[in-house]
Amino acid sequence: GDSKMALKSAIRIMKESGAHSVKLEGGAEVKDSIKRILSAGIPVMGHLGLTPQSIYKFGTYT
Repeated sequence: GDSKMALKSAIRIMKESGAHSVKLEGGAEVKDSIKRILSAGIPVMGHLGLTPQSIYKFGTYT
């Protein structure tokens, strides 16, 4: 992904929402974005477990 755009988006989310952190989903492909956002002083949370949008990779929830 584009880590510069990720940082720009994270800054906007923090300013407009009053959030205390941002959540990123993904694996190795988002590590550069995470590093850039963290280095700007913005806390990053990850997502553990199955995400709703990934269910189509597996079929169904049942």
